[in-house]
Amino acid sequence: MARIPENVINDIRNKSDIVDVISHYMPLDKKGKNYAGVCPFHDDHDPSMSVHVDKQIYRCFACGAGGNVFTFVQNYENVGFVEAVKRVAEIENIPFDYDVGSSVPKVDPAKKALYNVLNDAIEFTSYELKSQEGKPFYEYLKSRNINDAILEKFQIGYNPINDKLYHFLHAKKHSDEDIIKTGVVRLTQQGLRDVFYHRFMIPIHDSYGNPVGFTARIIDASSDAKYINTSDTPIYSKGHLLFNYHRAKDEARKSGIIYVVEGAMDVLALEKAGITNGVATLGTAATDSQCKLIRYTNAKVYLFYDGDKAGQEATYKFGLLSQKQGLQVEVVKNELGLDPDEIIETYGIEELQSICKKTISWIEFMMNYLAKKFNLANYSEKKEYAKLVGEQIAKLKDDFEKENYYSLLQEYSGFDLRNMNQQPQTPTQTIVENTNVLRKPQPGIEVAQYHILSQLLLAKQAGEIFRHELGFLPTDAYNQLALAMINHYREHDTIEVADLLNALEEKEMKELLLHVVDWKLAYPEYSDVLLRDSIKKIKRCMMDEKIKNLRQQATELSDPKQKANIAVEIAKLKREKGDY
Repeated sequence: MARIPENVINDIRNKSDIVDVISHYMPLDKKGKNYAGVCPFHDDHDPSMSVHVDKQIYRCFACGAGGNVFTFVQNYENVGFVEAVKRVAEIENIPFDYDVGSSVPKVDPAKKALYNVLNDAIEFTSYELKSQEGKPFYEYLKSRNINDAILEKFQIGYNPINDKLYHFLHAKKHSDEDIIKTGVVRLTQQGLRDVFYHRFMIPIHDSYGNPVGFTARIIDASSDAKYINTSDTPIYSKGHLLFNYHRAKDEARKSGIIYVVEGAMDVLALEKAGITNGVATLGTAATDSQCKLIRYTNAKVYLFYDGDKAGQEATYKFGLLSQKQGLQVEVVKNELGLDPDEIIETYGIEELQSICKKTISWIEFMMNYLAKKFNLANYSEKKEYAKLVGEQIAKLKDDFEKENYYSLLQEYSGFDLRNMNQQPQTPTQTIVENTNVLRKPQPGIEVAQYHILSQLLLAKQAGEIFRHELGFLPTDAYNQLALAMINHYREHDTIEVADLLNALEEKEMKELLLHVVDWKLAYPEYSDVLLRDSIKKIKRCMMDEKIKNLRQQATELSDPKQKANIAVEIAKLKREKGDY
């Protein structure tokens, strides 16, 4: 792995703003002098993550995740430290002249063999599309305005008959076991057979760009299913990925919009219209995992499902799910009732481009959708309608929008629910304590150690006093952190928490530092009196412990002389303790 000089890393960290960088990935709301957001590292529905502007760190009070700007990018994008430094520099437009290697997809070694099988399958089917046997499929795709540039970008191919794909993969020295595991071949009574034979194939990738499966389509009238997708495999799980996400995510972040459609052909239709930030759920039943992927783009969703009954129901369910995930959703106003591909076929590319710009809020869609499901002339049904809509309006954060939609609901139903759907305040969440090190400091010696650590963060002078008057902390983890702070002061006059996080190698130490930073009892300024009192407290507690141990030893002795010696030692310790 490439090495970047420490001074360059610190320079990038100091020039970057953690609020800017995190806002590149997810929305943040200003809370006093800091910011808050829904934590992306656990199933969070309320803003549990705090971003400290002055300390340039983030911390989730629910799951304990935290760190500096580099830590966030590492964990969010699942990349190494060096790549995270590069990404931060790119986001903040900071010059970065170090070669950290190509940005290749992250590969799980255990799955690498399966990715290799699929890469070879893509190469073979792409070639076969322009063969004599594949010509009808190539001509069909061309007739659908899918040009060579799109074919190449999406790696679209053709799977011939007579199990040619299997024979090719076998000739490439892939094991039958691996070929079967990818889902492109299945074992039958007649032996190994291609699954997608005589279909054009569109590869499906995971969020890192690794090939994981295919969606395949016939072009002639047949009793066979028009589309078939790869079944679940060790590397493919339909509900955990979005078609084209690995290509669309950067444009979605840049534009602030991500189009969500049903199928791969709908994504290709958007591509034909010059819209490159489209993804497909490969069906209509969106999942929590898919919504989380969308949330990572920090983009508003433009939902463009089919206009039929199933598509409208899926739009409603997606909206409900997105509310839980904190997504902003608008619904493309498609009055034609056709899917994107059908719109191009019938009305042309310009019509699709025009429709994609027309949206309504999901709340407005929901009100119209449910109004058709309920008989609003019936009091009971009208009340149920108002209740369902009111519950969703109450979840909105914008007071202006709430007032607007409550007024609209009153027009629809006659019910004024402004005071009936107030959301209860979420209790303050407690910090998750999942290690002995991060338990709540106990009164006495532990609180004193925490005070010392918090004072060490505030002033170099505290380090000098600590070294001369105590020099260590009784708890090993606390002592390691204190020594790290002392070492930091050897080269710096102050401690920037974000920089110290870079210097700490052990995860346990990083978590402890963040815990100290967020400790509610910490004094906000350097206090010589507090530091010295805490040192004295530790010395007294240690003497008490030593006296206790000596008394225990005395009870186990029978020799009067030995007991007398212990009594003298205890008296000496008591006199010393009196000095503190």
